[in-house]
Amino acid sequence: MSEEHDDEYLPELTESEKYEVEQEILDKAFDNSYLILTKKTTFEKLIETKSKFGMRAIMIYDPSEEPDEELFDDMIDHYEYQEKYERCAELLSIKQKTFENV
Repeated sequence: MSEEHDDEYLPELTESEKYEVEQEILDKAFDNSYLILTKKTTFEKLIETKSKFGMRAIMIYDPSEEPDEELFDDMIDHYEYQEKYERCAELLSIKQKTFENV
């Protein structure tokens, strides 16, 4: 199926609506990544849970690779912007335990 045909089945969205949807997807990717990094769930459980609702587990990093410092910095910045300071503190604690020079 070509992209032209795909567009026929998608509702018309304004730029503002597209931005809102993109932000929701991005927030979900951050939240899923947070759950994995804080060991509140596993990737396998995340996939199972989401597949029941027809969604895939989106994340901001590849869970088959070890997270790096930059990932933690990006996540802390994201949650700081959202004023979710408890999450920031959790992520900072994990970052400090994981990396020597922090």
